This record gives sequence, C-alpha cells and structure tokens, in this order.
Amino acid sequence: MKLTIASVEAVALAAPFARMFHDVPDWLTTPASSHRVLPRLGQYTTLVRIRTVDGLEGIGEAYGLPEPRVTATIIGSLLAPMLVGRDAGASEALWELMFGAQAGAGRTGGFYLEAISGIDLALWDLRGKAAGQPVHRLLGGPVRTSVPVYASPIPFLPSTSESVQRALSFVDDGFHAVKLKLGRGETTDLAHATAVAEALDGRAALHVDLNCAYDVKTAIRLGHALQHLGVRWLEEPLATDDVAGLAEVRAAVQIPVVTGESEFIRYGYRDFLLARAADIVMPNLTRAGGITEARRIAALCSAFHVDVSPHGVGSAIGLAAALQFAAATPNVPIYEYNRLPNPLRDDLAAPPSLVDGALVVPDGPGLGVTLDEDLVAHYEVFRA
Repeated sequence: MKLTIASVEAVALAAPFARMFHDVPDWLTTPASSHRVLPRLGQYTTLVRIRTVDGLEGIGEAYGLPEPRVTATIIGSLLAPMLVGRDAGASEALWELMFGAQAGAGRTGGFYLEAISGIDLALWDLRGKAAGQPVHRLLGGPVRTSVPVYASPIPFLPSTSESVQRALSFVDDGFHAVKLKLGRGETTDLAHATAVAEALDGRAALHVDLNCAYDVKTAIRLGHALQHLGVRWLEEPLATDDVAGLAEVRAAVQIPVVTGESEFIRYGYRDFLLARAADIVMPNLTRAGGITEARRIAALCSAFHVDVSPHGVGSAIGLAAALQFAAATPNVPIYEYNRLPNPLRDDLAAPPSLVDGALVVPDGPGLGVTLDEDLVAHYEVFRA
C-alpha cells in the first residue's frame, strides 16, 4: 500500500520552568561552573505530524533544545516541500533525499539533522500504524519486551544529604541504577559520589556524568577514585570533541567510558570507535537521524563490540521511539530514563510502566503513543 504524503507539519512546544514552579530551584537552571552553555529555562521539543492523503497520521519528535522554533522552521520551510506527494513507506529513500539536499552547506549535525530526525520518527510511526504493528516488529524485534533503565539525574544539589535523598527516592521508586551529575570540582564531586555510593550500599548501580568538566589528567585521577567507590559508568569526563583524550581516559580507568549524546550521525561515532575511546555511546534518536540512522550507528558499534544506550532527554514521543528501537536492537543494555520535571514527557502521553527496573515497551501500532491534544495546544508556541 502506497502511503502518499499529503502534509508535513511541525509544532514547537515549550514548558518553561517558571510555569511549573512558583520559585524555580537553582539546580534546574544553573550549570556547573565549567560549562559554557545556554541556561536551561524549561523543557522544549518539536512535534512533527505527517499525514497521508488517506488521513493516516504519524507523529515524531525533533530535539527541541535550546529553541524548538528553529527546528520547526527548518521542517516547515525546507523539508516539508521535499516530502509532499512522496511515498511515506520509503523511509530509507526519504532519509537520503533530505540528507543529500544539504550536501553543499553542512549536513552532518545541528538543527538540520534534528529536523530530519523528527521526520524519520514520524515516518516510522506512520508505517507501523499502516501495518497495524509496533515499530519494533517492523525492525525485526523484539529481542526484549522491556528495557532496563537507570534514573537520571541526581542533579547539582547543594548538599550531599540532598543527593543521597534523591538517590534513595529513585531506589524506592523501583530503579536498579541511578546517575549522579558531577563536574563541580574534584572535592565536591567525590563528596557527593562517596555519600551516594555509601547510601546505596549495592542496592542500585551508581552511574556518574562528569558533564565534560575536566582535562585528561584530572579525569583519570577522579576516575580512579570513583572506581574504588564501585561506580559502573563514567560519562563524558572531557570535552565532547576530545576523542584522543577520551581514549587515554578509557585506557587508564577501569570503569566503562560513555559518550556521544551530543553526536549526530554515524560519522562522528566512527571516530570514537576507531580511536577505541568508548565502551558505550549515547545517540539521542530525536537528533541522531531518527530510527533509520540509529540502526546504522548500532550496527557499526556492534562491529567494535561497543554498546548503545540512547540518551533520554525529550518528550513522550522520543521516549517511545527509544523503547521501540531498544526492543529490536541487541546491543542496547540499558536506557536513560530522565526524571527531571517534564510535562512534555510525563503528561503528553501515558507513560510506560516500570517493572523490576525496566520500562515495558509499548505494543500499540507505530510508536505506541497517543497524544493528549489539549496539552499539545496548551504548550504550543509556534507552528510551521
């Protein structure tokens, strides 16, 4: 059955923290001192809707930070005109069409790739709905019907007791692994990591994210200390583009080194793999080319015996897409289940069930999510 595309629409959604809290907590908006990033003022995403001439609709998500209206504009102005009238079932061909169209002006990252990602997810959702099957069945799965997850993050809280309290609350909620944000200096980092590790006492695995805060020597020194605490995951100790440095850290520290949430497509991950710089990479399906490109990344990683753990920042749509992908991909051992306040993730669609430390994969057609359209309208700030 040919699924002729009638329209492609992008909707920018914003949930500012100021609308969630009377007094916005400092830990939500203040990055580590080493960061040179825009302040995080809320939760954002770009919703993508693709409709066929027969009235079938697929939904996707393009990464929304720091400004979802940019990605929405790219979709509405550049990509939608390429797609109308074409067969939505030919997702591989459409991916190459969109990717090739930007060959002369930079195409391997940035907002343009995020826009492609949102369209790709909507196309997979559409194909699944047309077939009456969840996407993981179209991908050849399931290899698992639930996906182990870790709760993320224990944020930059002022005191070690607050970090401990947050970690134990995740354990009480049923998580078997938690992630602690570090990157505030060795002394502060070790104080929080030590307190949390002692409080967990083996009841849950401790992951840490160094938030690109250190140089190679400092990261190795801190990594050795964290190793003695039983930490099982060392994420982004260096600047994201320091591939050679990351390989040094990996060779020196006996904790799996994790990176890649800021990368886009297979070419960037290829560099990490050739340098033997990572044990686990973290593509975000809403920025890394959607499911189509994530499958290529996972296949490439499998040839190097490297695992893939999708980055978990986004809305309910990106969450569902990551679970569908993980359900059909053998080298996905765990997924990041972000627990920062986010109505775009928790309220826009019914959240998946957490059972024994794992999220149950949606088994409805397509991505398996149904949006609350009233909430979509409530959070809409722009449409293209």
